[in-house]
Amino acid sequence: MRTLAVLPSRFQASRFPGKPLALIAGKPMIQWVFEAAHRARGVDRVVVATDDDRIATAVNGFGGEAVMTEPALPSGTDRVAAALDALGESFDCILNIQGDEPAMHPDTVAAVVALMQDQPDLPIATAACPFVHPDELFNPNAVKVVVDDRHRALYFSRSPIPYLRNGAIFEPDFRPWLQPGQLRHFRRHLGLYAYRPEALRAFTQLPPHPLEQLEMLEQLRALGAGMAIGVADTPHLSLGVDVPGDVPAAEALLRERGLAR
Repeated sequence: MRTLAVLPSRFQASRFPGKPLALIAGKPMIQWVFEAAHRARGVDRVVVATDDDRIATAVNGFGGEAVMTEPALPSGTDRVAAALDALGESFDCILNIQGDEPAMHPDTVAAVVALMQDQPDLPIATAACPFVHPDELFNPNAVKVVVDDRHRALYFSRSPIPYLRNGAIFEPDFRPWLQPGQLRHFRRHLGLYAYRPEALRAFTQLPPHPLEQLEMLEQLRALGAGMAIGVADTPHLSLGVDVPGDVPAAEALLRERGLAR
């Protein structure tokens, strides 16, 4: 199986302009993501899909490969599809690794690739890790996913799911009451997707789904259209950087892994 990893990277992020080039422990954020994808088992090629010459210059500067795409593309997934078309090569699996995940672990990327390898009928795959503390369940930026017995996604939400009916009060001012071991039923979704080429193209042709618009979660478009999404379990947390205030937490996680000082 030949696998392409694409890192969509846009300069004009509304909450953090220039985010891909923001320094995380001394290196541009996009470089951390590129290096993690490059080290992952099963990945044959890694490119950064961007619409900005500054990002392309930085990527080329650290030895990466950049593909220029149109600025007006509506989403990162559309940018991934555009990069695939621009390369004009054949791949069996296309990874969409969000460029604002500097602590994405190579083993997580490899687990998603392995899932696609092991299940040839699976159109889309992603990853999830455990929650460490109950308070994280209330963070709307920590997306939750519930899966079926085949580890395929049933639903994604910014709310705490599943709901604990007996003894749990899910309000922002209260802690959820959890019996020992119940936290393991909650999975935190990570910003990584794998697509078959035909599934990627089909997805980009779909209109936004009402559930997607309510939750602001693009993956609900696929579920709403009946596209299966496999979920690979990983022990490795990856923190998205949405605003400048998220940088210290990402740096702390990289230091914890011995990757940064």
